[in-house]
Amino acid sequence: MLISLIFIGVVTIASLIYGFFVHAFFTLRYIFDANYTIGVALVLAGFFYKFFPSSMLPKGDKLFDHSSFAERSFKARKRRLSLAVDILLVGITIIVITGLIQILLSVLFT
Repeated sequence: MLISLIFIGVVTIASLIYGFFVHAFFTLRYIFDANYTIGVALVLAGFFYKFFPSSMLPKGDKLFDHSSFAERSFKARKRRLSLAVDILLVGITIIVITGLIQILLSVLFT
């Protein structure tokens, strides 16, 4: 959740800078659209990384690795799947938090 909030904060600051310098005015739409885009990109990255073959991932030094192929393959697959799930959860959390903030602001300002 902390990583999601960091992403939301960084994207919000980048959106504010973009709105002020490129369009010379501020609207919340820039912030929400950018956060949704980052969330969707992370969900897609996690989804594709989950199905990326572990044989194509970078490996450590083979001279010092005395494990069997099955052990290396299982460890790489497990590490890849846990990272993919983490990326998916960060993306989903960004989308949910941004949606909740947008709903809250629309209730407060209307």
